[in-house]
This record gives sequence, structure tokens and C-alpha cells, in this order.
Amino acid sequence: MSPHQQDGAASSSKKPELTQQSATSLIPPNMYCLLAVLAWSLGFPVGSVLMETWDLVTLLLIKLLPSTVLLLIYWRFTEGRLPLNWHLWKKGLVIGGIGFGFGTVLLLYGQQISNPVTPAIAAAMMPIMGAILEVVLDRRVITPKLVIGIICALFGGLIAAGVRWQGYDIGVGFIWCLSAVILYAWATRATNVNLDELTSIGQTTITLAGAGCFISITWLIVAAMYPQQIYIGPITSQSLLMLFAFSILSTALSQPFWIAGARQLGVAIASFHLNAVPVYVMAIMVYGFDGKWDIMRLGGAVIVGIGVIIAQSEPVRRRPS
Repeated sequence: MSPHQQDGAASSSKKPELTQQSATSLIPPNMYCLLAVLAWSLGFPVGSVLMETWDLVTLLLIKLLPSTVLLLIYWRFTEGRLPLNWHLWKKGLVIGGIGFGFGTVLLLYGQQISNPVTPAIAAAMMPIMGAILEVVLDRRVITPKLVIGIICALFGGLIAAGVRWQGYDIGVGFIWCLSAVILYAWATRATNVNLDELTSIGQTTITLAGAGCFISITWLIVAAMYPQQIYIGPITSQSLLMLFAFSILSTALSQPFWIAGARQLGVAIASFHLNAVPVYVMAIMVYGFDGKWDIMRLGGAVIVGIGVIIAQSEPVRRRPS
């Protein structure tokens, strides 16, 4: 090979790698993410009603433990014998405990010391956090279309969340909520990278078990040190139905779809879908709790959708290792 050919080969080897995905192959993972956020959205209006008579830690316990048990049973019957590799379980429990367990506590604490707008603003930042993780850890190349998509998702998410900046000051609560969002993004990526030998059901079950363990320990600590903070609402047919929706429908259904969608799209693109959650919540409130439509929020969801399309309109580019 001549020196000129060697130089040409070296320069070509430095070109970013392209991950080709056809438009048809992108439909299933986007549908997974859509179904995930639809099911997850159900938990917000139902949870707001339950929080009037239940404490937050107990509700989180009820949200996670039944879902984990149900998914364990489903995993066992659909895939046979469960893996007994302790190293695998340890990774899953740590990822779930830190990312989905501790992250949830941070989000609720940030909301508690600020206001309901703060988590919405922090959640709108998740596509940015997901993109940063993929650039730093997965060698993804930032392209103009990806940047445009992230901007659409960010501003569309803020509009969909009904954020109004007049008189709003970002304080310490936002830092806690943003920390939670970073942990969510990290846990989603870590699940698909470190537990890639498992199916989405297995990944979900192990990480939810970790989150459930973290919340269980938190509940025991609160119950021992601050028993007055633990209170359980009335057990009626209506409350049991709402608890079922809050736990099984909102968690056991949403999490496997979310992991499956993010597995194919990557955490950055999958996170775009989260910014439309306020509109899904609004739809649930309209049809289930006599709420009202907000055209501005619908417009925000449309902008998010445009961002999803633009960001996926070209192959994923990665830096050579």
C-alpha cells in the first residue's frame, strides 16, 4: 500500500460510525415509549388523590412492591427459571436502588420544598441529560438535527407542563429535582448497558426490585424515627381500585415498555417522550376527573413530537474508539 493509500485509509478510519435504522424499525420502540409514558401518566392524577389521605413513602412502597412481585411471577412463567447469577442481581439492585429508588425520593423532596412546577422544569431537561450521557459514555456525535430535536423537546415540554416564568425563582428544590432526572437518565442507560443479556422484562424486574428495596428501607427508617409521618388512608373499593391503577397499571406496565423502547432508541431520544407526559395527564384528567383542555399544552406536545421526528431523521453517529 502506498503512503497516499495509507493516509486515505487512516483518515477514513477516523470517520464517525453510522448506526443505520430504517423508518419502519423506529416505529416499535417509539410505540413502546408512547405506551410507557401513557401508563406512567395515569399515576399522577391518581396519586394526587391518594396523597390527600396517604403519606408519600407508604404510597411509594405500595407503588413498587406489588409491581415487582407481579413482574417476578410473569418473568418466571414466560421465560422459565430465573437467573441465579448473584453478580447480575447485584448490578440490577444497585442500579434500581440508586436510579429509580433514590431518584424518586429526590424528586418528591424537591417538589416538597419548592412547588409542583419545579419537577416539570427539571423533567424537561432529561433529553439534554440523556444526550450528555450518550456523548460522554457512548461516543455519540452531536449533530444539528439532534440539537434541533432536543431544543424542540425542551421548549415543547416546558409549554406542555404549563410552566410560566412570571414570579418563578429557581431554588434549591430545582437542584434536587434535576439530580433525580440525572439519576433516571443514568439508570435507564445503565440498565440496558449492564444488563443487556436479559430481556426487557428481566431488566425491569431486577431494577424495580432494587428500587423497592431502597424504598422499603426508607419506609422502615421513617416509621422508626418519625412514626407520625406514616399514615394510611381508608381502605374502600374505590381506594383499592386507585391503588391498583397507581401501582400495577402505572408501574408494572410502564416500566417494561420504557426499558424496551430506550433499549433501541437510546436514553436521549426515549427521553423526548417524557416531555409529553403533562398532556397525557391532562387527557386523563379531562376524561376521568372532569378536567379541561388547554390548547397551549397541546401545542407543546406537538412541538415535542416534531422534535422526536427531527432527531430520528438521520442515522446515529458515533466517534471511533
